[in-house]
Amino acid sequence: MRGRKGLKWLRSLLLAGLFFLSTLGCNVLADDQPALRVCLLEDNLPYSSRQHDSGLDLETAKAVAEALQRPLALVWVKNNTHIDEIEDSDLPTRRLSKNECDAIFSVPGPDAVKDSPKLAIGAPYYGAAFELIGRDSSTPTSLAALGEHPTAVQSQTIANFVLNAHRAKMRTFFSTEEALSSVAKGEAVAALLWGPAAGWYLRNHPELKLFFVSGYEPPAVVRWNEHVAMRKSDTELREALDKALAQFNGSGALQAVLERYGVPFHRPFDTTYSLAEMQKLK
Repeated sequence: MRGRKGLKWLRSLLLAGLFFLSTLGCNVLADDQPALRVCLLEDNLPYSSRQHDSGLDLETAKAVAEALQRPLALVWVKNNTHIDEIEDSDLPTRRLSKNECDAIFSVPGPDAVKDSPKLAIGAPYYGAAFELIGRDSSTPTSLAALGEHPTAVQSQTIANFVLNAHRAKMRTFFSTEEALSSVAKGEAVAALLWGPAAGWYLRNHPELKLFFVSGYEPPAVVRWNEHVAMRKSDTELREALDKALAQFNGSGALQAVLERYGVPFHRPFDTTYSLAEMQKLK
C-alpha cells in the first residue's frame, strides 16, 4: 500500500511539475514578444498627451497591444501645439521611417505618408470630418443650406475653401477657440471646424452650450478616413493591427473612446477628400 501511495504521490508531483513548466513556458513566450513601439505626439489632445497620460490614440494603442499580447512602448515626440487642422501636421513619420517606432495611429489617408516611401497605411478604422456646430435647433443641417448665414471657419482650411465655393457668408478665424466663441456670442450662426479638435474643446468648455448639428452628413470633400501607418516591410504587423483594430471598432470600444474625448464617431467613409471632389465644387 505504501508503495502504491508513493507512486500516486510521485505521479501527482510530476503532473504538477509539467503543468507548472507548461504555464511558465507560455508566460516566457508572452514575455519574449517584442514591444509594440508607438510614436505619439507629446501635447496633442484629443489624440495624445504625455503629461496627462491620455488621448484616444494612446488608449487605442494600449488596447491593440493587449490584443496582440505584446508589451507597449511609447515613443514620445515633441510637437507644435499651434497646428490644429487637417492640412498641416507634424506626424512623426520620419521617426517611423527610421525604425524608431512601429506604428502611428490616426493617420488621415495615404496623402499623409506620400513623402515617406518606406511607409504604408493599414485599413481605415474610423472616419473624421469637418463638422457643423451650432447653438440651437435652427442651425442649418447642410453646407448648401448655410446661404447667407454667417459661418465661422478657420482661415486657409479646406472648410474655408469649400464654403467659399458654396458662396456662403463666412467669418474667418485663426483658431478653433475663436471660431467657437464667435458662435457662442451669436456673431455666427454655425461653425464648420475639424471635428476632433472642436469636440475636444467643447468637452472642456460646456459653458459655451454648443453642439454638433444633428442630421448633418459631412460631404466627401470635408472628410477623411483614419489609418495606422507602418513601414511597408512590416506586412505581418500591418495584418495583425488591421485585425485588432477591426475587432476594437466592432466591439464598440473605439466609439466609447472617441466619445470620452468629445470626438464625433464615424465608421470609415466610402469616399473621402480628393482633388476630384474639390473639382466638383466648381
